[in-house]
Amino acid sequence: AIDLTRAHWQIENALHWMLDVHLREDLSRARKDNAPANIALLNRIARNILQAADIDKVPISHRIKKCAWNDDYLIQAIVHMR
Repeated sequence: AIDLTRAHWQIENALHWMLDVHLREDLSRARKDNAPANIALLNRIARNILQAADIDKVPISHRIKKCAWNDDYLIQAIVHMR
């Protein structure tokens, strides 16, 4: 039971770390009406696209930069999520 709990929290912490560090979710200024929920949803979609965009050995920060710099890479990443 301890190993299962520990494994769950490792996954949970990795998810939140990626959202906080790479997508700067904690610095979001969206606070009114549905904005926080909408931004959270968009961040999770972006995370899913970025995770599927390249092989696991390419850091997420590099994938973000590649999407910003290379339109073909960005389109390939988005189309891959269909």
